[in-house]
Amino acid sequence: MSSPPPTKPPRGVKQGRETSGLLMSVIRTLSASETNEQREKERAKLEKEYKKSDARLDELVAEHAQEIMEVMQKFSSVQAALASWGQHTDAATARLTACRSLLRVRRDELRRLWQDARTHHHALHMLTIIERVVVSERDIRDHLSRGLVLACAQSLRSALDTAATTLSHVSALNTTRTHLEEKKHELVTVILRRLSSALYGEAAPLTRRMSSRRRTALLLAELTKSEEVTDAYLQDITPEFEASLTEEDKTFETTVMISLEALGVLNQLKEATEKFKVQIQDELLTVIESVSRRIIEDGDVEPDVTDVPDVPDAPDVPDEVVENSKPLRLVNALVEQFRACAARNKRLLQLWRAALQKHKISDSCLHTEIHYWSAVQQVLQLLLTDYLQIESVTLAAARSTSASDTHSELRIADYFAKKRPQRREKLFKLNVGVVPVVSAAARRYPLVCRPDPGLLHVLLPTLHKLTHDIEPVVGGECSLRAFITDYVRSGESERLASEARASIEVAMKAAAWRERAPPEPPSANHRLVFSCCTAGWAAVAHCAHAARRCGACGAAHALRALPAALAALAAHARAAHQRLQPAAPSRAAKWLADDDIVRFLQTLPNWQAVVDPNSASKNEQDLKQAYEREAEILGSSLGDGAVSRREIVGDINALGDLALLCESMDWLATNIRSLPGLLTAPSGGSGGVRLTDKLREDISAAAAIFDEISHKCLLFLHLEMRIQCFHYLGQPAGGDDDEAGGAGRLAHALLAFHEHAHNVMAAGRRSYIFNGIGEMMSAGVVWRWQCMEAELAGGTLATLRHCLAALSLPHAGLQRAHEYSRLLLAMPEPEEIIASIREKGAQFTELEYLNAFKVIAARRGLSQADMKPHLKALASALGHVGVTV
Repeated sequence: MSSPPPTKPPRGVKQGRETSGLLMSVIRTLSASETNEQREKERAKLEKEYKKSDARLDELVAEHAQEIMEVMQKFSSVQAALASWGQHTDAATARLTACRSLLRVRRDELRRLWQDARTHHHALHMLTIIERVVVSERDIRDHLSRGLVLACAQSLRSALDTAATTLSHVSALNTTRTHLEEKKHELVTVILRRLSSALYGEAAPLTRRMSSRRRTALLLAELTKSEEVTDAYLQDITPEFEASLTEEDKTFETTVMISLEALGVLNQLKEATEKFKVQIQDELLTVIESVSRRIIEDGDVEPDVTDVPDVPDAPDVPDEVVENSKPLRLVNALVEQFRACAARNKRLLQLWRAALQKHKISDSCLHTEIHYWSAVQQVLQLLLTDYLQIESVTLAAARSTSASDTHSELRIADYFAKKRPQRREKLFKLNVGVVPVVSAAARRYPLVCRPDPGLLHVLLPTLHKLTHDIEPVVGGECSLRAFITDYVRSGESERLASEARASIEVAMKAAAWRERAPPEPPSANHRLVFSCCTAGWAAVAHCAHAARRCGACGAAHALRALPAALAALAAHARAAHQRLQPAAPSRAAKWLADDDIVRFLQTLPNWQAVVDPNSASKNEQDLKQAYEREAEILGSSLGDGAVSRREIVGDINALGDLALLCESMDWLATNIRSLPGLLTAPSGGSGGVRLTDKLREDISAAAAIFDEISHKCLLFLHLEMRIQCFHYLGQPAGGDDDEAGGAGRLAHALLAFHEHAHNVMAAGRRSYIFNGIGEMMSAGVVWRWQCMEAELAGGTLATLRHCLAALSLPHAGLQRAHEYSRLLLAMPEPEEIIASIREKGAQFTELEYLNAFKVIAARRGLSQADMKPHLKALASALGHVGVTV
C-alpha cells in the first residue's frame, strides 16, 4: 500500500502541534501540579496518549511495509555499487601515481629543450632587430633623398627607441647609436632649413609659370585654410599622406605641417623652436643677400669689391631718375619680401602652436610676430648703416618699453654687439673724407651701389610705409623709426644744410648773374629769371623735399637745414643787389636812400596795386591824382638844378639786369612763401610736416628779404624812368634836325628799356614803372620851360605823344604841359591870368604861376616892382580858391 509523498504545506498555514509538544505540555502541567491526584491524572492522560501513538505507529508501519522493503533493497544496491566504484578508484589512483612518476622524469628533459628553444628564438629576434636598426640608416638616406622627412623621422625614431631600450645592453651597437644621433641632428637641421626655405625663400607664385594642377592645389589650400588651428588639424599628417603628395600638390602649409610633425616625432620640437627663433635674423640677412645678388645680376652695376681704395660722395640725382635706381629697387623688393614672409610667418605660428599643443609642450618658447618684425628692423638698420656710410651706430631701442622687452627676449642685439663695438661718446658719425669699404664677407651681402648718405631720401617713402605696418604690431614707436630719427637729428640735418650751402655757393658765383632762363618750375607771373636763382631755389627745394620725406622720422630735425639754406641764398641775393644796382652819383639811388621819398611812393595807390594785386582796384581818378602828386613831389625835389648825365643810368643792360633781378627776387619770394604748403602736404607715404611757429617766422622773414630786394629794384627803375624824363627834357635842341631836343633821346631811352622789360617783367610791375610817365613828362616839360623859351613846345609834345603811343600809354598826362605851353606862348597880361583864376579856378600850381609871371615879366620888360602888385593879387586869388602847393 502506497501513500502519496509528503507535500509542503501552503504558505501561511501552520502545522498541527506535534506529540512532542503535547509531551512538553504534559510535563509542564505535571510540574505545575500541586497535588498527587493531579499528577496521577496527568500520568494517566499521558499513558493513554502513548498507547494511542503506539497504535498509530503500528498502523502506519503495517500500511507502508512494502515501501519500506523497497527502500531497504535499494539502499543495499547502492551500498554494493559504492563499494565497487571504490575499488575502481583505488586502481585508477595507482595507475595515475605510476604515470606521474614517469611524467616527472620527462618534464625535466622537456624543460631543458624548451629553454634552449626560447634562447634560440630570442637570439633570432635580437638579430632581426639589430639588422633593422642597422638597415634603418639606409632607409633614412633613401627617405631623405625622396624628401620624405616624416617617414625618415619615424624610421629614425623607431631605430633610436629600439637601440635605447631593447638593445641598450648591446655594446657593439654604440657606434650605430652615435651615427643615429648624428643623423637625428642632421635631420633636425634639414627640417629647420626646409622650414626656413618655405618661410623666407619661397618665391611668389606668379614669378614662375605653374601648371594648372599646381594652381589648383594652391587655390584649394587657400580656400580650405582654417583660421583656427588646433591639434586635431594635424591628426591626418602621416607618412602615407606625405608619400601621396606630388611636387605639384605641395604647398606652404603642407610643408610646414609635415616638418613640424617630423620634429614632434623626433621629440625635438621645443629645441627646434628655440633654434628657429635664434636663426630669424640670419635668415633675413640671407634674404638681403639673395635679393642684392639678383638686382646686381639683372643690372649693369658691378658689386663693390674689397680692393676699391675709397668711395667718393655721389651727387644727388633727380627724383625721376632715382625712382628706378637700384637702392630703391632693393628696398622695395626687400620690403615686399618681408611682408610676404610676415604673412607666412603668421600662419606658421598658428601651425607651430598647434603642433606644440598636440605634443603637450608649452608655447612660451615659440617666437612671436614681434620677434620677427624686430629682426626685420635690425637687419634694415644694418643695411642703412652700410648704405648711408654710418661709421658707428647705437640703436635707440630703449626709447620704447615694448621694443626694449622684445630685444631683451630676442637677444639679437647682443649677438651683433659682439660684431660691432659700440661707442658711447657719439651716437652717429658721418665721414666727410674717405669712407672705408666694408668687405662683402664682413657684411654678408654685396652692395648694389656705392654708399651715399643722400640715398636715405630715396628710400624714405618705402621705409615710412613699412614703419606704419610694423608699429601696430609692436604697439608703439618701432626701433627702425627711432633709428632713422636719431640719424637725421645727429647727422643728416647738418649734411643737408652743408649740401644746400655748397650748392648755393656754386650756383651764385658772380659770373652766373649774367645767365637767364625760364623759371623752374614754370610760373605764370614770371617769364625769365637768373639761372643761378633757379639753381639756388633748387637747392632750397631739395632741402625742403628731403625734410618732408623724413616725415615722422625726424622731419623737425631735418627742417633745421632750411633756415640755413635760406640765409645763404638771402646773403648771395643781397650781394648781387649791391653789385647790380647803380650807386651814387645816381639820382635814383639817392632818392631810394631817402626814407621820406620811399614812404611817400609806397603810400600811393599805384604801389598798393602792384604789391597786392588781390586788393580792391583803384579807380582811374585816384590813379591819375596819384601820378600828378608823384610828379609834383619829385619835380619839387629837383629844385632849380638840372639832372646831369652822371645822375642817370645810361647803360640799358644794367637796367635790364636790375629788372631781371627784380623778377628773380619776386619769384624766389613767391616760392619761399609756398614752402609751408609744400612741407605740410602729405607725400611719399608720410603725412605732412608740422611746422613750428619759429620756422614759419623764419620762412616769412626770408621771403620778406627777397621782397625787399625786389621792391628796391622796382622802385629804382620807377624813379630812374622819371629822372630820365627830367634829364632829357632839360636838354636844349641840338640843331634843325633835332627839333624836339631831349624829347627824342628820352623817347629812345624809354622805348629801349620797355623792349627789355617787356620780355622780362610781369605786366603789373612793368605797368608800375611806365604808368604815370606822361604826368612826369608833363612835369619835366613845365620844369624846362621855367628856364628857357617855349617856341619848341609843339615838336617836344608831339615827340612825347608818339613815345606814349609806342608805350601803349594814354596821352592825358601831357594835357597839362600843353595848357601850360599855350599859357606861355599866348603871353597874356598878368591881370588876365588872375581874372581867369578867379573865374575858372587854378589850372596850375602856385609855383608854376609864379614862374609864368617871371617869364612874362622878362618878355615884357617889367621890373620886380611892377610885378609886385600882380604877385600879391595872384596870391590872393590862389588863396581865395584854396590851391595847395
